[in-house]
Amino acid sequence: MAILKPRNQVKTRILSVRVDADLLAQIDAIRAEAEACGFEFDTADVCARALAAAVKSARAELAAAVQTQAAPQRLDGIAV
Repeated sequence: MAILKPRNQVKTRILSVRVDADLLAQIDAIRAEAEACGFEFDTADVCARALAAAVKSARAELAAAVQTQAAPQRLDGIAV
């Protein structure tokens, strides 16, 4: 059994977010229930995955918006 382990290759930073009090209560309840069953509800991983998906969607939306703005606008079929 190894005593030394490699450092985590992924560098992380802290991000704080505000959530609705009812949602936080539900998260705390799920954490407690999961722990009682020998599991862990890893909110950091859940949030990181959700934010990664949101960033991907935002990049796609921005790319589409830039393409729309770059295209010449037409008025009655005549380029403006």
